Amino acid sequence: MLCGAVIALSGLNITGCGLLKPVPVAAPIPPHDPCEGQQREIERLQQQLVEKEVLIRNLNARQQDQAKALQETTSQVTRDQMRLRRLATQPGAASAIAEAEVAMASLKPSQITAPEQTVQAQRLLAAATASYAKGNYGIAMDHAAQTREFIEMVKDNRTRKASDPRFAMVPFNIPIPLRAKSNINLRREPFGSAVKVAALKKDSALTAQAYLGDWLHVQTSDEHSGWVLNTQVEVRVGDLDR
Repeated sequence: MLCGAVIALSGLNITGCGLLKPVPVAAPIPPHDPCEGQQREIERLQQQLVEKEVLIRNLNARQQDQAKALQETTSQVTRDQMRLRRLATQPGAASAIAEAEVAMASLKPSQITAPEQTVQAQRLLAAATASYAKGNYGIAMDHAAQTREFIEMVKDNRTRKASDPRFAMVPFNIPIPLRAKSNINLRREPFGSAVKVAALKKDSALTAQAYLGDWLHVQTSDEHSGWVLNTQVEVRVGDLDR
């Protein structure tokens, strides 16, 4: 009987063992490496830096191309001006002055135009009229065209915002003669913190070839080129009448 009890207990133990399920062992959690996140952030910033450097190189290349095209355009305009002066007639000059007067009339009522800008446009128009009276019809046509260019610049700058994607450098069809109102700096790019190309003295002769907002791309008499604010210069007309 004792043997039977032992056998029965043994059977119960075996049965109990058969019912037990193995306890799953959780996978070990890898230790968190704080440097890994920092490394990813460094890589992201490095990628951004590379992209910005590429963008800057592209902008510089485009600016150089624009400057080259502007120089070529200015040379072509100069040649065209010489031909126009030889072929200018009294009726042609009278018509050009009339067009400039219409443009001037549209500028005066504007409430967004600074009085100084109106005065500058009037000086160009007065020079056109004076040249016409002297029989210098070619020069009169130049001044009339410069008057229209100046007025278009004023209107353009006051109706468009700097954030406008179309806000880009606009070349003058007829370069505008200027002079420095005081001692000023010629900048490599159109903003106040740009590298200084040259120091210009008061009354230095300049020629405006293009504009970008309130900045003018000009060339000096010694062939330096760069940017000045339009408030730093004024129209120069006397030299062209000689």
